[in-house]
Amino acid sequence: MNKAAAHVSAAALTAMLSTSALADITINNNYEVMHEPAMQANKAHQAVLTEIIRTNSRTIAVGDYGLIIYRNSASQPWQQAEVPTSVFFSAVDFANDNLGWAVGHHGVVTATIDGGQTWQRQLDGFQYVELQVQHFTKLVAEFEEQLEQFDGSADEEELLLAELDNAVFLLENAEQALEEGPTKPFLDVHAVSTNVVFVAGAYGSLLRTQDGGSTWQILDERIDNLDGYHLNAVANDAKYVYVAGEAGQIFRSSDLGDSWELMDSPYNGSLFAMHVDQQQQLWVVGLRGNIFVSSDQGESFERIQLEDNVNINAIVDAPQGGVYLVGNAGVVGWVDSERNVTQMTHSSGAALSDIVTDTDGRLIAVGQRGIIEIADFQRAVTAQE
Repeated sequence: MNKAAAHVSAAALTAMLSTSALADITINNNYEVMHEPAMQANKAHQAVLTEIIRTNSRTIAVGDYGLIIYRNSASQPWQQAEVPTSVFFSAVDFANDNLGWAVGHHGVVTATIDGGQTWQRQLDGFQYVELQVQHFTKLVAEFEEQLEQFDGSADEEELLLAELDNAVFLLENAEQALEEGPTKPFLDVHAVSTNVVFVAGAYGSLLRTQDGGSTWQILDERIDNLDGYHLNAVANDAKYVYVAGEAGQIFRSSDLGDSWELMDSPYNGSLFAMHVDQQQQLWVVGLRGNIFVSSDQGESFERIQLEDNVNINAIVDAPQGGVYLVGNAGVVGWVDSERNVTQMTHSSGAALSDIVTDTDGRLIAVGQRGIIEIADFQRAVTAQE
């Protein structure tokens, strides 16, 4: 799928919500929002939208108030999908033309089997917290049993005690959420196949399904993230699954998430998006215009700097080679195959959170002002020079 994993910075998200075209709609602030269907809106394409994807048959975008919109071609109007929740959607991905997932706040996961026209809830925040409690209760018991039977070195025992302490900490947090209500937002979803899907989120949340969403597994403790940094983006190539997040963290798994290694990061600031291009190069982007590309699956990175030091929120293949990217303050950039950077600023100045290329070559960005279309990128660049 033509997919760019996006994550919106806190400042950009605040601006988006305050200028939403649907800001007059009243949604309950309690957890009923998880089960309250998205309202139909005449200006849905102008509302805050966070991520967009193009399959072979249509283009789909997700955003605030449970909005999911789609269209089959550039000549057709945007239509609003039937969605059983009103949460803020953060991300969307499809495994094929029909099967896709959208995730968002309050631990909500939804799925579609008809290309995005109708959606069903697979997981809500309370079910997610219950999964966490069950998982970490079992994990604590396993570590305690290992310690009782332990007969190894002092260093090995210290490591096991640290793992137990972390499991206890995660269990206590889950039990507290069970009492107070779920608050963790999911920030990205990535379909490796029709069966294997990863969901990453705030405070180190990491989930996986291996059966298309019928069941979900908690993977939080399998990555080296004791500080609970947010996990913002997921991508994969033919060999690895990658996760990136705050503090420059980049993780890599060669066994579809059973185990992870922490990579040497080229940057210690937040990373918001990842993308594997047509040449199997790994791109990672984030704060202050930082762009990194790896030709050896994350072993080393080349740094490319955007002209403006704005946060970059998404990255996607450019049909003419290289990649397009978008960020805050209306910035749209193209890094060509020679690593040259061309940049423009959309006249709206809106924070842009994701981008795709349409079938007719135009760019479709989403963000603070909803759908923004750029018919000719090079002409737009020339007009600003």
